[in-house]
Amino acid sequence: MQTIRFLPDRLNCEPMVFRGFTTPEMGLAALLGVGVGLLWSLPMAMLFGWVMIPSGMLVTPLLLIGFGGRWLSSMKRGKPENYIWQRLGVFKQHHNLGRRKGGSVLIIDARGWSLKRTGRI
Repeated sequence: MQTIRFLPDRLNCEPMVFRGFTTPEMGLAALLGVGVGLLWSLPMAMLFGWVMIPSGMLVTPLLLIGFGGRWLSSMKRGKPENYIWQRLGVFKQHHNLGRRKGGSVLIIDARGWSLKRTGRI
């Protein structure tokens, strides 16, 4: 019986579901779309009635997924599978979001490790 000499890179990665989104990315885009739809539909509800709130919360995620998929697939081209989540972690680190007391800190740029130094000289 022969063995596989190489393990394909994308054997265990999550498949693309729709327009370049994986399942968690599509869920994140849908949640973001619901939030943005709620924000823009609240002022519209004062003009056109309460029906604008659920309409905005339903239409905005569809537009975001429909038009954002092409942009996302071009952004992820040639990058590792977890590129979006790494970028989200860097964004959270730069803006001090989601940091708990005693939690881990994302190392963005550490020259000391490459120079084999831990402190300033």
